[in-house]
Amino acid sequence: MNFLFSLIKIKLKQSNNFIITLFFILSSTSAMAEGTSEALNLLNKMGKAVQTSDYQIHFVSQDKEQFASTFEYNHLGAAKKENISAQLLYLEGPAKEIILHNNTTSYFQPDNPSFSIASSRITEAFPDVIYNDFNSLVSIYNFILLGKTRTANRGAQLVKIIAKDKDRYSYVIWIDDETYLPLRIDLIDDDNDIVNQFKVVDIDTNFDAQKFKNYIGNQSYPILLSIEKENNLLDAWRLAWLPKGFKEIAAYNVNFYGSDIATKLFSDGVFSFTVNVSLEQASQPNQLIQQGGRTIFSTNFDNKNIIIIGNLPEATIERIAQNIVEKSSETSR
Repeated sequence: MNFLFSLIKIKLKQSNNFIITLFFILSSTSAMAEGTSEALNLLNKMGKAVQTSDYQIHFVSQDKEQFASTFEYNHLGAAKKENISAQLLYLEGPAKEIILHNNTTSYFQPDNPSFSIASSRITEAFPDVIYNDFNSLVSIYNFILLGKTRTANRGAQLVKIIAKDKDRYSYVIWIDDETYLPLRIDLIDDDNDIVNQFKVVDIDTNFDAQKFKNYIGNQSYPILLSIEKENNLLDAWRLAWLPKGFKEIAAYNVNFYGSDIATKLFSDGVFSFTVNVSLEQASQPNQLIQQGGRTIFSTNFDNKNIIIIGNLPEATIERIAQNIVEKSSETSR
């Protein structure tokens, strides 16, 4: 600090413009820190509201250059995740329904067998970014408060979440002034183009919660998929490169419609991806599919079919695939 004051005295003799410049630099830094704090406070209030509030929303979800799909989402909140109940209805196409009850998510679909999985939320509703302690993410993301706006006939605050590297997308989130629920969530690429958009049409916090609770309680639910945490085929390999902040969250084997699949889930809290290995022998060329914000990359490794699925840019998913390393070959060198 003494050095700073000495520098100021020297520069005072040279030019008053230095003091003006220094003032704006320090003021800007202070304002940026304050804006980050406000943005984090809003985001954490949003995360709490999404989990603990009772509400019904109708929303539209649309990927880039794709048709929009409409949904109804009913939610009975609770302080503990295992006590939350929710329902997602697809309002177009086949009458598909997803229900969260007793820490289990059940999928009812007319064109395929129904099934249940152990899960504390319906992942097809809100994006992963909503469910976070945002203060823990400041080393990976910048949080910028953009000011007030209006959407769905409601006042809202805008917050932008920008990754500090080029390995992932960014988000702009509209947070409701009254309920703190997200009203709109834009997934943004490096060119500031919208890759995927979640947009609420209306919110009802006074819907018939008891009627919905009765409906949830009187349903007959399909059996759980067989999921094992042992004998994981992926233990033979590791990922030699991960984007900063990503770590392994879960590893398990799934028997899905007669096919055995070994899966590892990785996440940084905002974005996630899975590495999936089929136990069946396979030989096919690399394939890459982009579905809005979701990238699917299929490749072969040791005659096994490996599919990487994640809400990350194509280049990041491909780099992850190129860095799958067999552990036995590393130890033999």
